[in-house]
Amino acid sequence: MTSSDRTSLGQMNLKYLRFNVSQLESISALIPELRRGIYVLQFFNVEFYVGQAQNVATHFAQHRHGHTNHHEAWDDIERLWFMPVPENLNLTKIKNNEILRFRESGKPLRNRALNLGHNQPSKLDKEITVEEQHSWVLGDGPYDLCGTKEKLPPLGNEPSKFLKQVPDEYRDLILADLVFALTNLVPEAIKLEGRYWTILDYPSTAGGRRATLNTGTLELLFFPRREESGLSCLKTTTGTFPHSRLLSLLTPWKRYSRGFFVDQIHYNSTSADQVVFNSGDLKRICQKYPKILQGARTFALQAMRQNSSGKFAR
Repeated sequence: MTSSDRTSLGQMNLKYLRFNVSQLESISALIPELRRGIYVLQFFNVEFYVGQAQNVATHFAQHRHGHTNHHEAWDDIERLWFMPVPENLNLTKIKNNEILRFRESGKPLRNRALNLGHNQPSKLDKEITVEEQHSWVLGDGPYDLCGTKEKLPPLGNEPSKFLKQVPDEYRDLILADLVFALTNLVPEAIKLEGRYWTILDYPSTAGGRRATLNTGTLELLFFPRREESGLSCLKTTTGTFPHSRLLSLLTPWKRYSRGFFVDQIHYNSTSADQVVFNSGDLKRICQKYPKILQGARTFALQAMRQNSSGKFAR
């Protein structure tokens, strides 16, 4: 969603009230009534958290003393921003727009939702320690990759849609890219298969894919079904390439080129630099351009920290 798609708070006649709450355990006296609305917690380390509440006093107390299901006590809250919102306006929509607005302005958020790359605790931390996650992004591993190729045979055997519908000239090239991705881009691929990453052949996705490697609930690597394309599309973290390198997917492409081009993809939770290249060329490109390897590893890890891949499981 772009900023032009959003209704500004000013147009809705909504604005924040700001309070210094660093010494307060309760805000009931500060906001005795009209407690329904959007709130922002500002922390001493200049991080922020955007939330919605029917009763902001209750939510503040939960954050201050520890929300049982979400986080430990936040004792570093410096300021509270609160925006009363009338009953006829949708809190969730306004909150989501505010999260996107804060994120686009570069403000670090403690929100997990709509905020890929957050530093909050994740379920993945129980599978891979935070220290090991950092090592993975930097390429320090190591992980037990024995058996990775054995995860792919369903794509190459009957009655796979992949085998039936992908032209022979592309099949081995696509499989080569998938094997490289699982052994070099996805952490602990054997251990986390089906829970934090999945491969789908001919998924019912808008635009059409021959196969898709999903990490969390986002595509990491996919192979478009366009006629005579023979292309692979890899997600890397936004900023992997300077803006001047970004081109449109409509850019004319020489099928046998040894290069690649980049465009930018937007999701609700993040943006990504998408590298487009000839299928079968993933290993060479990652070895020649280490920033692509690191950017893809980082994107995969962030997506896995954000969500499991349960909705794709078959």
